[in-house]
Amino acid sequence: MNYLNFGAINEKVIFLLIALFYGIAGAQCTAYTGQTMNPGTTYCLSGNLTLTNDITIPQGAVLIIQPGAALIVKGIRANGDLDIRDAASVKSEGSIIIGSFGSQKNSKVKLGTKAYLSLTGSVSQEDPSFMGAFPGATSTIDMGTYSVVEICGTFSQQSVTYPFVNYIGAPLGKAYCIAKAQVSGGGASILSNDSQIVAIAMDTVTGLAPGNASFCGPNATRAVCPALWPEGLPDDKQVCGFADEIVHELDKYCTKPGASGVPDTYTKMGITVQQKTAGWPENIPNGFLALESRTKGFVITRVPHVNQVPQSGDAVSEPKEGMLVYDIQDRCIKLYNGTQWKCIERSCND
Repeated sequence: MNYLNFGAINEKVIFLLIALFYGIAGAQCTAYTGQTMNPGTTYCLSGNLTLTNDITIPQGAVLIIQPGAALIVKGIRANGDLDIRDAASVKSEGSIIIGSFGSQKNSKVKLGTKAYLSLTGSVSQEDPSFMGAFPGATSTIDMGTYSVVEICGTFSQQSVTYPFVNYIGAPLGKAYCIAKAQVSGGGASILSNDSQIVAIAMDTVTGLAPGNASFCGPNATRAVCPALWPEGLPDDKQVCGFADEIVHELDKYCTKPGASGVPDTYTKMGITVQQKTAGWPENIPNGFLALESRTKGFVITRVPHVNQVPQSGDAVSEPKEGMLVYDIQDRCIKLYNGTQWKCIERSCND
């Protein structure tokens, strides 16, 4: 048996093992049709389902809303896990309670890419750690890239030893947690440690600090923080049900046509590893330096990590305005604007 055939057989074996794994995983997932859920069981919703009653996810149980599926319910008690996968949605005409106070059991609501949770009522977190007496037990909302939680009722956080909302998406992405009524915490409560979480509080905030979240509030409006405000969200905090529109708008980009007319200058300096052609680089408009290769890339300075606000211990100790580096930890090219390091992202070219 030669090496190539052996490799092909290996690939087939791996494929069969993967197929077997997913087949077993699928077999262990009970189809969800609105039935009472049992502890330790995983349930899956594959299509659209509307219920007129409250549902309870018991401790140790998991309810998976499969990609693209949609669930509408009255209210939700999440003592276990609610997993809303990519492009899936859950709408509640009531409220959601996440966790069980002092239970020492973990609970979470997890949202995948472009998933959303929209609530006519409130969000209440009950802290299974008993205010830190049982370290390690948590109840959280974990948000993926471009996911949205829209809360038209009140928002209440009990935990004071860990954040309630976490970002689990792509480093350059974002997720929106929007509260339209009163927000409250336990006095020392921290909402999130992640800057990718955009938290918008359209009413009062008491006993809760945003932490590292990108925060707009209290009494937030588009005029107060236009840079953070998502398209599709109206200023009126009395209206509800816009999470799907916000998700739809999140990954759009605005562009403008390129400038027309005669170039002001042409490039006078060029570096090439190819045979120089006549007129190059003078035929490249509005440039200072042109680099040319068909097989090589341009690599800027790579550093382990720089914090958004410069700190001692950063890879670059004295950054200068306009400096560019590639941050290996955050996997992005960063620009120092004189006060902060920012990942260069695609956005509007205003």
